[in-house]
Amino acid sequence: MSHQPTPEMPGRMRERLDELRRDYERGRRQLQNLLREEAATREGLLRVSGAIQVLEEMLPRDTPAADRAARTGSAADAVPAADTVPGTDAVPSGARPEAPAMSVP
Repeated sequence: MSHQPTPEMPGRMRERLDELRRDYERGRRQLQNLLREEAATREGLLRVSGAIQVLEEMLPRDTPAADRAARTGSAADAVPAADTVPGTDAVPSGARPEAPAMSVP
């Protein structure tokens, strides 16, 4: 079954090409937005992780560490490593980002 080109084919092909280029650009912009959102979410998780770590360290020493971790969750688990998210490489495989240093008055 062979298809014979018709006079209107080049025009339809250009329209389809334009449509595909618009779709591609729309997808590229959406991906950029998602990557920015991911970075902002990771930054927020890192701040919360640091706050959890500070508060855990400030709890009285007579509170068992296992009890503290059970109530608040482990600060190390607050920020997933980048290797657990496809397409990210901000953190080397197996490494956890350090919580920011916070001064306590």
